[in-house]
Amino acid sequence: MAASAVIVAGGSGTRFGRKKQFLDLCGVPLIRRTVDAFASHDALDAVIVTVPREDMDLTRRMLAGAASPVHIVQGGRTRQESVYNGLLNVEGAGLVLVHDAVRPLVTGELISRVLEGLGEGDACIPALAVSGTLKEVRDGVVIRTVPRSNLFEVQTPQAFPLLKILEAHTLARQRGVLDATDDSAVMEQAGGRVRVVEGDPFNIKITVEKDLEIAEAMLTCRTGSV
Repeated sequence: MAASAVIVAGGSGTRFGRKKQFLDLCGVPLIRRTVDAFASHDALDAVIVTVPREDMDLTRRMLAGAASPVHIVQGGRTRQESVYNGLLNVEGAGLVLVHDAVRPLVTGELISRVLEGLGEGDACIPALAVSGTLKEVRDGVVIRTVPRSNLFEVQTPQAFPLLKILEAHTLARQRGVLDATDDSAVMEQAGGRVRVVEGDPFNIKITVEKDLEIAEAMLTCRTGSV
């Protein structure tokens, strides 16, 4: 079945101090590394990238010459709205992957694993079992230790049948839920069943400055050079 990808790159960079999606990662714009992983994957027909309106021309220049057709669309005020805008621009009724642009080390292997894990389900997500001890803290004081045996850290890309995730997002909007930060949670709230496959510990999200340094080190180790 045909598959497309929606890459969410609508961040304003408020916490980071700069728009992370446009920073260089070992000499290549972070957003270009992310998009190339999907555009070069055999299972994908098209890539839709959502960005702030003022950055659409810059994004077109950065993504020129990608292996698969890349469509740049305007993002929204929140991540949820940006995903919804991207989904509305996916053609056909096949499968769609939703991925955060600030996870630039995503691999073709992980993309394939998520697509294969979807099967006939409503969603498939990559996740890593939590390994550290978890504490619930309030006002600087530990309230309790949280059992970790069934806890997982969720990543993207997340795979969905297009019509099902569109329906779930539409329902969320009707219910007044406008700030969801995870699309599988939107599917859960619509009653969908979410499958889980093994994530990738190298598939980190660039959130703070230190994450960029870690990603550079990981990429250097992966390629053997900068």
